[in-house]
Amino acid sequence: MRGLFLFALLGTALAARFAAFSVEPFGPQRLNLDTGVTTLPQGGVLTDNESGLRLKGSYIEYKEGAFVRIKSGELLTKEGSFVAQEIHLDLSRQVGSFSGLRFSSDFVQDLRAEKATYFLEEDVLVVRGQVRAARPVLQADLLVVDVKARQGLVMGPFTFKDASATLQGKGSDARLFLYLGGSRVRGTTRVPQEGVRLEAWARRAP
Repeated sequence: MRGLFLFALLGTALAARFAAFSVEPFGPQRLNLDTGVTTLPQGGVLTDNESGLRLKGSYIEYKEGAFVRIKSGELLTKEGSFVAQEIHLDLSRQVGSFSGLRFSSDFVQDLRAEKATYFLEEDVLVVRGQVRAARPVLQADLLVVDVKARQGLVMGPFTFKDASATLQGKGSDARLFLYLGGSRVRGTTRVPQEGVRLEAWARRAP
């Protein structure tokens, strides 16, 4: 029968597989046979056993091989923690989209933005809208971070502080390149060639 929902009551210890993930629901799972979308109305945990990627949320929808949508959730990777009001993971494109993001890692602390795009295979994060960070001490409109290379590019108006100076940029043409590795974050308005590559990622993000 079209429109039929299959209701499966599963305990939190029971796991089912979809795509590369194992699924641990916090309550019931609801499978829409028409669309193939499974809903976890009380949330749960999704774990990629190969990569170690882990998703947790208070409400989850997913479709095998297609997408995962999470409300009030967290994405944990080897590189850091992404906490957001909403998370949409496109499984075919390996792209994550976030609303109300807070990101932390061993080289960035409490990075916040209104929205963000994370290219999982390349480990590139693009954040925009009221960008704030505790380390580096930064306020900006748009920031691109190469998570693996520990490099960042700020585009547009910004204020950046380190131990010795405060740098500011005004206007849409302002640029600041960040060296995020090591014990001290460094920023320079003399953008190296690597900044061109990071700027291209900003254009790819919605």
